[in-house]
Amino acid sequence: MSDFLQLAQTLTLALKALQMYTANHPKSRESLAAALTALDRELTGKSSLQFVVTGDKAFVDGQVQDARNTHVATLVRLVSERAVSGFVFEPGITAEELTAFLTGLTTKPARLEEEGGFEMLLNKAGVERIRLSQVRYQEVREGAETPSEGGASTLSPAAPPASDSPEGLISFLREALLSNLGASERSPGTSPEADGDGLGFLRNLKPADLGGLGALGYDLGLGEEMPTPVQMGTLRQVLLGVDPDEQLRLLAGMASLPDRPAGLALGVKALAGEILASAIGTLTRKGHPWGRLRGPLQQLLRSLPQKREVLEAMATHLRDAGPDGQQMESLLRELEWEELSLEGQLLKILEEGHLFLLSLEQRLAFLRELLELRRHDEFLRILDQLIEALQSEFPDLRLKSAQTLFGVARWVQVPGLPLGGEGTLSEALHAHFAWEPDPPIHKWTAEALDALLTTTIQRGELGRSISELRELEGLCAFLDEQYPWRLEALERLRAVLFRPPLMDAALEQAFKLPRDGVVAEVYPYFEFLGDPMARHLVERLADESDRTRRGRIVECLRALNQVAIPPLMEALGSPTWYLVRNALTLLSDLGDAGSLPAIVPLLRHAEPRVRRTAVRTLWKLGGPEAEPHLLARMKDTDGGTLQEILFVLGQLKSENSLPAVMEMAQDKRVVESLRLQALDTLAHIASPKAIGVLQECLRRRSFFGGGESPEVRFAAAKALMALGTGEAEATLRKVVEADPRGEERESLRRILAAGRPS
Repeated sequence: MSDFLQLAQTLTLALKALQMYTANHPKSRESLAAALTALDRELTGKSSLQFVVTGDKAFVDGQVQDARNTHVATLVRLVSERAVSGFVFEPGITAEELTAFLTGLTTKPARLEEEGGFEMLLNKAGVERIRLSQVRYQEVREGAETPSEGGASTLSPAAPPASDSPEGLISFLREALLSNLGASERSPGTSPEADGDGLGFLRNLKPADLGGLGALGYDLGLGEEMPTPVQMGTLRQVLLGVDPDEQLRLLAGMASLPDRPAGLALGVKALAGEILASAIGTLTRKGHPWGRLRGPLQQLLRSLPQKREVLEAMATHLRDAGPDGQQMESLLRELEWEELSLEGQLLKILEEGHLFLLSLEQRLAFLRELLELRRHDEFLRILDQLIEALQSEFPDLRLKSAQTLFGVARWVQVPGLPLGGEGTLSEALHAHFAWEPDPPIHKWTAEALDALLTTTIQRGELGRSISELRELEGLCAFLDEQYPWRLEALERLRAVLFRPPLMDAALEQAFKLPRDGVVAEVYPYFEFLGDPMARHLVERLADESDRTRRGRIVECLRALNQVAIPPLMEALGSPTWYLVRNALTLLSDLGDAGSLPAIVPLLRHAEPRVRRTAVRTLWKLGGPEAEPHLLARMKDTDGGTLQEILFVLGQLKSENSLPAVMEMAQDKRVVESLRLQALDTLAHIASPKAIGVLQECLRRRSFFGGGESPEVRFAAAKALMALGTGEAEATLRKVVEADPRGEERESLRRILAAGRPS
């Protein structure tokens, strides 16, 4: 039994099992597994297997099958009843896909039609490796010769039209070609309409399977030799008349051309360059620029076994058609370059001056490979070539050099340049920045310096970045021609330092270095940046959750002095309470009385820690001007803030606060800690008006209550002595003498003995 007859048998057995049982029944699963195994075996080493039905006959890959076999006859009947020509099976078919296919063969034709046909059934089931065949074969009449073993198939697509018109023949053959190309089988997203620029099909090019084109070759009358001129003319008309996407799919799939007739493959390969030129010409006429076509075409050419011949033929045809062939020649050089060994490439560049014949991508890829292989000597020799080209009188050469050096400048950190390479590169770029008269070329040098400056800051070399900028400024200052675009480029380089990631990198140095290192290296850099750095530090202060790092940021802001004031004033309105508190603390050192209007509202801030800091800041910046604002808050604030207010009023020796402070000192409903603070405030104010209140606070507690605690009495005694008057001293002495002997009396005596404070 032939392999296909065995496959046909397993398929019909699986069909019967599905009709008798469910798909999950053990017998069905067993039959399906056997059919899948036979199918996999039949597909081994093949790209596909095509089963086509014409009349009551079946063909497998063009070979007629024995229709007298019961299993083959069953398959022919089922396929014919469902109005399809046949099926194409591809390797990797899953059990689910085979089940869906067999289910379709067992579904009644009328029901299948209601559901949209066999193809719709396969699509709904997600079947990808079994599809409808688009090829139709002529009926093999009784007595006609069938293909012999290993011989060429005499079967052909449906017969050509019975017209003598060459145009009719060409049209028929072209339809047959498109049918075999499987235009409907493109991958999703590869149609011209599926991509914004119409080139999605080219970037995701799916090679056509050309194995079924043998019949087309025989229809053309081709044999095993090179086609005749007339046959080549017909084949040319067929191949050049289809759309560019089909032409490119055909070229990509040339390796799958059938062996017989050999003339077909010979003819297609001879026309490959012309076909490619036709596709490119059509695409460029549709407005697709070469820059977008180049990359995908290069990928296509890499896959062709005779790419040089194809490319040369394409270049010839495009030149003949009018467009410049330099692009093709450049593409040819790139493909030749890729086939060279590393040593051959080095020879081309170092000995034959091939460096600037490469594309920018090839130059950079080659230099990167040298770095990764640690071929540092050769890398530095090529770097010298690039730097020398920066001084060329030819702008095109300088442009290529500047573009390449920009790419190299981005490698300073990763993978890193050889010893001396960075310094050489930096020196050359500085000189070229100050000299280059062509703005488009100068732009690349400025970009390269941008990359170097970025790396310098990321490595923490803050002082070096400043010196390099100043060196550039000095070089440009000596030029006779002060081009505006050069000065603008210099400003853009200065602005590199203000990029948030680079300001963060500089701040990291403040976190890493010891304090003396921060003072020596970081503070000068922050001062050089000025206001942008101050604002960035304030932003980081709001986001930083680590207390130690916040403290270091505060120190950096303090070092910026007056430059930090504007962003700190703006920070007073932040919803982040600790940012407001830190801003107040810094402003108390850096600000002046002009800041008071912005600080006063913070006495009512929702966070007590902010309110307390605002009290101190008002005092430090405003002095006596803070007094009315503090007095206004004494009756309406929390205890912690009130303690701060009492302390400040004492420092201000506020006579105006006496009534409120004396009332608090004497009021036993007030918590004792506040009363003690009020007594301390009276001591600092040292007003004789407080004697009566202080004397009242010296009253000793009796057995029946009343009087004051020892702590209040001692605070009142100290406040009396702070008045510095004879009356105050006499008052305290009288209290001491009247006090019973004991520890309290001794404490009061010591206060009296200590005398007036100095």
